[in-house]
Amino acid sequence: MPVPLDSTKYESKPFFNPSDFIGYIRGLGRLDDRPPPETVILSYQRSLFDHVCTHRRVSAPEGYFAGELRYLDETDGNIAIAGRFGVGAPAAAVMLEELIAFGARRFVSIGTAGSLRSDLPPGSLVLCDAAFRDEGTSYHYLPGGAPVLPSEVLTGRLAAALAARDLPFRKGPAWTTDAIYRETPEEVVKLRDMGALVVEMEAAALFAVARFRAVSIAACFSVSDTLAELAWRPEFHAETTAEGLEALFAAALAALED
Repeated sequence: MPVPLDSTKYESKPFFNPSDFIGYIRGLGRLDDRPPPETVILSYQRSLFDHVCTHRRVSAPEGYFAGELRYLDETDGNIAIAGRFGVGAPAAAVMLEELIAFGARRFVSIGTAGSLRSDLPPGSLVLCDAAFRDEGTSYHYLPGGAPVLPSEVLTGRLAAALAARDLPFRKGPAWTTDAIYRETPEEVVKLRDMGALVVEMEAAALFAVARFRAVSIAACFSVSDTLAELAWRPEFHAETTAEGLEALFAAALAALED
């Protein structure tokens, strides 16, 4: 785990906040006056973002400050999808911070993950109920090394939406790491023994930011590859992976609209 930070960090004020950055962008005239969405779905895979933009009525705010944001017009702009802002904990945390400063208060993160278990093959759906913190970003928001949790209420609503659609899924912890090319067999065995179902790159940071900023977030994954047999089998471009992302989006939208 990362070297613990000095405890005074959590009591100190930063040089600037996300709200300062949003104010700076507004001052340049690069952000229009459209009200922020209440809820944002975060998408890391371009395939899902493009699928939503192609198959649903969406509109874009002018001069958006980071990544790409599309309001879902069928929700009267209350729900939006954000994409093309990068992958990994730092990029996701920056996007989340700016969306919170913009005014959004609920989030669902939808991405891919690598399976650590033989009974979770590519194409499986996983709902995250905790994240083991093997990245750096979360430690700038929360001290200690305990797993960080998502919103219990929002996660429950997402579970109910998945079940209502007869979509089989597993609920359990994720292992969040910054270094996908340094995942080792020893780590897979250790994290699997600790209860982790999958490995991914954002959940711990997102949960930590959400807790720090007092907003709600849930996370779910479509399994895109597996390390379960202590060898790598990729299925990133398989139809089942894309279908899983699309099914998660539909369930998330239903959960957020209820």
